[in-house]
Amino acid sequence: MPEPAYSARSHPEGGAAGTASDDAPTAMPPRTTPLEVVPHGARMTATPDGDRMRVALWGELDLDSRRLLPDLLGVLALSGSGIDLELDAVEFCDCSGLGVLMDLRTRALGQGRTVTVRSAGTAVGRLLDLTGTRELFEDPLHRPGPSADPARDAMPDATHTAWPTAS
Repeated sequence: MPEPAYSARSHPEGGAAGTASDDAPTAMPPRTTPLEVVPHGARMTATPDGDRMRVALWGELDLDSRRLLPDLLGVLALSGSGIDLELDAVEFCDCSGLGVLMDLRTRALGQGRTVTVRSAGTAVGRLLDLTGTRELFEDPLHRPGPSADPARDAMPDATHTAWPTAS
């Protein structure tokens, strides 16, 4: 059976029911030690690199990484021609993280700038390949050349994968 509401309880001394002020709980004592917060999510550093900004991200690119978008847009505003991303230390990336990258790219293009992925770890690389978005983050001046396999070059871009083919 559920416990009755606090104000309906009998008075602690066994007498009649107390008033709300008599039965009100005392305030909790103030906290004397700092609250420990375990950091999670993505982190970033930005450094100038000529007329571009180099941004290194690490951690997890997920729904929580949306909080980085204002900082990324601030870095974009400081750049002359855009941002070069180093994502090789990103341990996890899902569609929300990709959404942050796509939003950054869209804003950059609207300002006449570019966003390139200079390096990507397994998680980001696989997601870019599976979604067919890797080419959107390539430097237009430094596109990779043709591969050693002419049959692979003839395939549509959407069918390229990051996994080796069986021989």
